[in-house]
Amino acid sequence: MSTLDTCPTASPVGGATPTQAEADPAAARAAMVARLEKEGSLRPGPVRDALLVLPREVLTPQAFVRRSGPGEEPPRWDLLDWSAPQDRPELLGLLYGGASVLVQHDGEPLLGRERGTWSGASITSMSAVTGLTVELLEELDMRPGPRVLDIGTGAGVTAAVACQICGDQGVVTLDRDRYLTDGAAVRLSALSLRPQD
Repeated sequence: MSTLDTCPTASPVGGATPTQAEADPAAARAAMVARLEKEGSLRPGPVRDALLVLPREVLTPQAFVRRSGPGEEPPRWDLLDWSAPQDRPELLGLLYGGASVLVQHDGEPLLGRERGTWSGASITSMSAVTGLTVELLEELDMRPGPRVLDIGTGAGVTAAVACQICGDQGVVTLDRDRYLTDGAAVRLSALSLRPQD
């Protein structure tokens, strides 16, 4: 069993499951940024500014949440989808809660999936823990101009932040899984961000 198979279930923003009325992406982004600042991972500057405007629900409109208990076989996951209003509160908790976000099951394409329950096999890609990504981006002291190479595109969050700060032409993002780069390209494009791949 891989570590991807042992990820916890959804962790809601602020510790409580938001209702549909509370499923406000801007408020979730602000809460995430405030939490990262309080933890000391994030400081004022371009990374903070990019995170405040970056709609993760566009970059990752679908994510898996584990529904099976520890050791339960076969493992089960629900694929949450932003287009389903009933999924939005839980999906916001996943996207802005700080933990890893499970994005791919058994090497499948990310585009064209329908929400539902998956079982067996394993989670094969996830978006990194937000705090780790932010600390790395802060260490790079990103600003307009420098070129950035993002290895491991995943959901495209790091590439999106880099594009917002450095400009599209200065960002190259690579992943060994073409399904991940294809999905990220479509979703980054929806935000008018076009890094090279």
